[in-house]
Amino acid sequence: MSFREKPAPGRVLLDDTVPLTAVIEASQNLQSHTEYIIRVQRGVSSDNSWQVIRRYSDFDVLNSSLMVCGISLPLPPKKLIGNMDREFIAERQRGLQTYLDSITQHPLLCSSLTVKKFLDPNNYSANYTGQFHLKTPYL
Repeated sequence: MSFREKPAPGRVLLDDTVPLTAVIEASQNLQSHTEYIIRVQRGVSSDNSWQVIRRYSDFDVLNSSLMVCGISLPLPPKKLIGNMDREFIAERQRGLQTYLDSITQHPLLCSSLTVKKFLDPNNYSANYTGQFHLKTPYL
């Protein structure tokens, strides 16, 4: 859609040039894993915000995709035993927030399709993980 076009009725015009912010609001433990609830916002208006829920493994897939493109960011390490411990989850959440901050504050990463699919799946793709495995040189 060009900038001159009007959105179809019932469809909001998406401005990709407005930066995204992402804040992990909470975490929830399920039977065998933890999910992180992320509040994503486009621009300054809280009216233009949404939540996404991601597991550590989702962050790991995103990180692997970025590493294929030559980008290395500080993702907290994996832990097989004790990964449901409350203190560990709080520490990991802080590390994942630092990771998200690194992405959203980076001028190229925050506008990459890979990151947009991770943070805004409703506007970019319902199945973002399938795209990560393509190992394309394009972000």
